[in-house]
Amino acid sequence: MSFWDNEQKLLMKALQAGLVAAGIGMFAVNSAAAGPMGLKPASPQPTAGSLSSGLAVQYYGVKLDSIDQFLEWMEYDKGKSGTPIPMLNYQVGQGNVLTTTTNDLVGADITGFINFETSGTYTIMVHSNDGVQVNIGGVMVYEDPEVHGDRFSDEIKLEISEPGWYPVRVLYFEKKNSSTLELYWDPPGSGEIDYVPATAFGHRGK
Repeated sequence: MSFWDNEQKLLMKALQAGLVAAGIGMFAVNSAAAGPMGLKPASPQPTAGSLSSGLAVQYYGVKLDSIDQFLEWMEYDKGKSGTPIPMLNYQVGQGNVLTTTTNDLVGADITGFINFETSGTYTIMVHSNDGVQVNIGGVMVYEDPEVHGDRFSDEIKLEISEPGWYPVRVLYFEKKNSSTLELYWDPPGSGEIDYVPATAFGHRGK
């Protein structure tokens, strides 16, 4: 589904006007509206040219009902490395999940770095179907951990005091039918919310 379909256009307008209401319809009620604090940049910072584009991913073929189940499963199964994920902009309906060639029963452990180029307050939002947990700078900034249909988080405020690369880890699973995993942000001074671009992601490895 195209980013610029009618539903997405209406969402963008609502966000920019500050009219998004928490806990209504497609919005999750368990996000950290006040915003997590204490995010830590990667130390040492990755050097220029040391990162490959996108995010690394480890895939698991497993039937899951929650992120807790996924974490337990990963204690016994190492999964399989997948094609790196360029950016988190997947709303594919019943198509293949992320960069896999399958459309059901997928767990994904997504890791790498996200680049916050300037200090200040970043607003992020997560759109998911099914369960998801987002960790940035060593802090869990959002979790909607169980099976659910397409649903947006509330606005999440990230206070970035030090620009640079921050470690990111996203745990995600799709049980059956449709799948969605999208990450949006509104950087300081932007006034517009859009997908976190591919240029903001990197990972170590090929």
